[in-house]
Amino acid sequence: MIYPPATHLNPHIHEDPLTFNPSRWKGKLESNRGEKNYLVFGGGIRYCVGAEFSKMEMAIFLHYFVTKCRWKDIKGGNIVRSPGLEFPDGYHIQIMPKNIGVL
Repeated sequence: MIYPPATHLNPHIHEDPLTFNPSRWKGKLESNRGEKNYLVFGGGIRYCVGAEFSKMEMAIFLHYFVTKCRWKDIKGGNIVRSPGLEFPDGYHIQIMPKNIGVL
């Protein structure tokens, strides 16, 4: 049985694993493959109970972002598709409120 949080607490792999550091994996994960020392939501029958909740939160955020805001490209936005979408140069935008009711 795999206990996903235990894979994140190995001091031989992660420096100071008990300290909150959301960017600890930045630059360490390979974009095209999984990382054997990082399990985001677990898997199989032991799937993370928060996985569906986080997907719902993202769906709500995207709904309001698309319906209430508009944006203008600033720089970046070059897309690489392998197998998901990646923006190697980043994607910088300016966000403005959408004028509702004005045609």
